Amino acid sequence: MYNEIRVLDQQIAELSARREALFQSKRQEAVQLARALVQQFQLTPAQVQLSSLSRSRAPVKLKRPATFYDPNRGLSWDGTVTGPGRKPDWIKAAIEDGTIEFFRIQVQSATSA
Repeated sequence: MYNEIRVLDQQIAELSARREALFQSKRQEAVQLARALVQQFQLTPAQVQLSSLSRSRAPVKLKRPATFYDPNRGLSWDGTVTGPGRKPDWIKAAIEDGTIEFFRIQVQSATSA
């Protein structure tokens, strides 16, 4: 019984290797054919609907830095009212109290005078 399993495993391994070699061969042929056709007809990536493929990655969307920070609770807010959220309750309370400037983050310039 174990010998039969070993024989089958060996056959599977051989067939997998043959399959991989055939796949790589056919893939190389397809790449050569595609390159020849693009060159022959002077096609652009947009014409063959490959313009979305790019060697450079899309720019990373940067998160807006915090504008207000409550050191007692460790809460921060970027100051925008657009987007998924609204003003946090602690900001609303600070506006009502008139203490909103206490929570504003002071940004220092990186350039020296």
